[in-house]
Order: sequence, then structure tokens, then C-alpha cells
Amino acid sequence: MVVHGPYPIGEPRVARQARAALEAGFDVDVVATRRQGEPRSEVVDGVRVFRLPVEHRRGGGILRVLREYLAFTALATFQIARPSAGRRYAVVQVHNPPDFLIATAIIPKLRGARIVFDVHDLAPDLFASRFDGRRGGALVDAALRQTERLAARLADAVVTVHEPYRQVLIGRSAPASKVTVVMNSLDESLLPQAPMHREDSDFRVFYHGTVTAWYGLELLVDAFASILPALPHARLEIQGEGDAIEAVRDRAQALSVDSRVSAPGTYLPQTDVLALAQGASVGVIPNLPTKLNRFALSSKLFEYIALGIPVVSADLPTIRAHFDDSEIRYFRAGDAESLAEAILDVAQNPRDAAERVAAARARYEEYRWPGNAARYLALLDAERPVNRQSSEEAQPV
Repeated sequence: MVVHGPYPIGEPRVARQARAALEAGFDVDVVATRRQGEPRSEVVDGVRVFRLPVEHRRGGGILRVLREYLAFTALATFQIARPSAGRRYAVVQVHNPPDFLIATAIIPKLRGARIVFDVHDLAPDLFASRFDGRRGGALVDAALRQTERLAARLADAVVTVHEPYRQVLIGRSAPASKVTVVMNSLDESLLPQAPMHREDSDFRVFYHGTVTAWYGLELLVDAFASILPALPHARLEIQGEGDAIEAVRDRAQALSVDSRVSAPGTYLPQTDVLALAQGASVGVIPNLPTKLNRFALSSKLFEYIALGIPVVSADLPTIRAHFDDSEIRYFRAGDAESLAEAILDVAQNPRDAAERVAAARARYEEYRWPGNAARYLALLDAERPVNRQSSEEAQPV
């Protein structure tokens, strides 16, 4: 697996798939970026991890982002191709973005490996969310769309996170027979094994994940400030790292609610985050109504539901395609007043909130990880080369 991001912290989809592949008998290598203080290589829960001397940094201009992506792609290509790696790969799975990271799999493909292209995000939409309106944007968008088509063509199979993405990819990049949905469902083995006893009775508003502008964390702070008169014991907890963390802290301070807002700005292992989320009064998905977010189906949504936490979410098409009003309390995307009303509704009408929790849990049964893992493993097995190695030789992915 090749991912332009830190592993295992920060890449739960990759870690979830790696565990599934290991359990199915594959040897798994992951080539990832390297965070400060991390070893160059180590074995993490049976996965051999190679970290390259590139640190993924959010924010910055187009040129800085491009340099980072190109540097990682070049180093990853060498890491996978060099004979000293000691592997003859059966499958190379490339996780986007960027889409041109698919180049790392060309040499293994020439040696007989199959390529799985895992589309976490649509690269043209991701670019637009960060750099829309910049000079040369139309040219870059055209280049990204062409790169997406080439990557899908080069891959033997394409995996993506939900059906709306699948339909877009079919429409512009790949035949339907090539695209499989493996959702960002929760590996429930990571859930806390026992309820956590909390002494306080505060109303806990919880968010976890990347802290960046288009995920609406400043909007959440605005809404939180407006509910405090009605809920003076409320607390807002924001767990995650990102380029907007300082802006979130500044907004809390400007609104004089910083004493009730916690935003450490650090990555935590998924098990630790789930333990912290446990018992929250409401989990919020405040995504702004951007071009990218119309397709967003956050993994935190499944995590809140599995933990029995009432969900308040921006009313965006892909989330609504999977859960309705009887299961989630929606608010008008981008509207702080509507978000505040939704949070207050959860606090003031606990019976209605509990009914939505139960209904969401029933719907969630359709999306649980075991079914997605089965599709993923069937795809991996189908992509093994016909001339399989003997049982004494490794079959790494």
C-alpha cells in the first residue's frame, strides 16, 4: 500500500484495510510519509511500515503542495522498485490523493503485480476546495481530470468510499465493472470495551478529525457560543490536527468561550479518540457546503452512531443519501444559527434524540465493516496474479 500520509495515525482507512488483508493471509507493506520522531521503518500490528523523509503538511500554496507530492511519489517509486525491498508484490494498492501517485506502481506492474487504485477523494474537487479562483485554476482542473482518467485506466481495479463517488468515476474515468465501493465503516474491534465513567454532567459537544477550513470548525465555535446562555455547562471538544487549528482557537477567544473549548491540535490513535468520544452528548459534522463536501461521508458519522451518540450534521447530499431525518438531526449547511438550534434540540429533547440514535443504529447495519471487508478481500483475491507463488513465498500487498 502506498499512501501520502502518516501511518497508522491519520490513515484509519488504510489501517483498516491492512488489518483485513493480514487476516486473509497477505503480507502487507505500507509506504507512508514520516512524522517527526517516527522511525524510518517498523512493524505495526504485523504490517511492515516504510516511512519516507517527507512530512505531510496541510495548507500552503500550490507550488509547495506540488513539491511535496512529487517528492513523495519519486521516493515511493524507488522504495517499491528497489531489489533490496525483498518483496515481489502481488498487488500494489495506491491511495489517493494525488492521483499521479499511481506512477509508483508501474514498475511492480511490469513485473506482474496488479494495481488497485483507492480513491479517497475526487482530486479535482479537492483542489477546488483549496485553490478555487486562483490563477490557472481551470488549467489545473483539466490536468487533474485527465490524470484521474489515466490512473483509472492504468489500474486493474478501482475502489472508492461510497456509491456517489462510484457514479462520478463511472461517468468520467472508469467502466462500472472496474469500480467497487468499500466504505469508510468502523472496525468495531477498536471501540472501547467498557463504558467510561465520567464524573461531570456537562453537555459535551464533540468533533474529531481534520481541522481545516472547509470542515466548518469556526462555524461550530460560533454556534457553540450562542448556545452557552441556554446550556451554561456545555463544553466543546475538538480532537484533531490541521491547518485551521489556530483560527479555531482565535475564534473561541474572540467570542470569550475559550475556557469552554478544548482544541489540543494533535493527532491521536483511533482507539484513543473513540475512548474520548464515548459518552459525548452530541457528535457534530459541521462541513461547509463546498463542492468537495457535497460528496463527503465522514467516517466519524459511523463512529458516533456505533458509540450511541446523537448526531447533528450539515444537510449535504451524500450524508442524506445514507441517513434521513429520523436518524440524524440535520441543520442548514453553513448556517451557525441553524447549527445552534440543532444542538439545542438534542439537549432539550432527549427522547427524540434517543429515537434517532436507535434508528441510525438500525440503518448502520447496512454499512458495517464486515460486509465492506468481504468486498475488499474478494477484490484483492481476484487481483492476485494467475501464476501464484508457492505457499512458501510471500504474497505481499
